[in-house]
Amino acid sequence: MNIEKLLKKAVYTGVGFVSLTTEKMKSSIETLVNDEKISAEEGKKIIEDFMQNADDKKSELENQFKTVKDKIKGSVGFAKQKDLENLENRIKVLESLVSKKKKKNKSSKNKK
Repeated sequence: MNIEKLLKKAVYTGVGFVSLTTEKMKSSIETLVNDEKISAEEGKKIIEDFMQNADDKKSELENQFKTVKDKIKGSVGFAKQKDLENLENRIKVLESLVSKKKKKNKSSKNKK
């Protein structure tokens, strides 16, 4: 498994955890409102603050993930697609030249 997939799984796990936490928190807030321990406005405010904080943390985590991914890519030195295509083209040209050279050598040996 490559590092990028592993990091993505970690991010998705975090997002899943936040979703579960959000649902549990909403349920708890509803219970508090129903039991009249807090007002509906207070409950709404708590949920809005939590959601805003979760969005902020999600953005922060995504930025950190991108930074880590870029550092890993830079340090490992992965080839770019364009570089691979250029190498493939060079190999094809070299193979063609070798093939022509072999044919030429073979035909000059047959003439002797």
